[in-house]
Amino acid sequence: MKVIDKNMKLFGKVSLLDILIVLVVIAGIVAAAIYFGTHGTGIGGVETQPITYEIMIKKVDLEFAEAIKVGQQVNDRVKGYDRGVVVKVDIVPHSDKATDLTDGSQALKEFPGLYDAIVRIDVEAEVTDRYINLSGNRMDIGKEAYLQIGSNVYKSWVSRIDVDGEGGLQ
Repeated sequence: MKVIDKNMKLFGKVSLLDILIVLVVIAGIVAAAIYFGTHGTGIGGVETQPITYEIMIKKVDLEFAEAIKVGQQVNDRVKGYDRGVVVKVDIVPHSDKATDLTDGSQALKEFPGLYDAIVRIDVEAEVTDRYINLSGNRMDIGKEAYLQIGSNVYKSWVSRIDVDGEGGLQ
């Protein structure tokens, strides 16, 4: 009896092509498990640790800004994921660059009735040497987010990230 017959079957029973396909699928699953397990995607391999991040909410009225209170839960508005708990809120008058049309200069101008809220939030996140992963989403300085705090939804930007008190990981 031949090991491989004329139909490319091993011992006349199993096709070599079938064996090759099964081995490629198994190798792909193992490679994916290793990759995702070491790159902070929630599948495993990366521990969570406490971080504090700061968001900037710009150009809102005072009542809307004052609705944000310490201790409130923060959720992602789109997916509903936990984004932490508010630990500090600073409300400052909104100011932005305004161009003088006579000479083209840009000066910082305050806009009456508009405010910026700077909100610090504590949360547990996956921290790797390359990035921070919060509920399956990479967190970067400058990243836009729609966050629900209490019953309001705020368009915000991440302005600072502190990892375990190190201050300003960027």
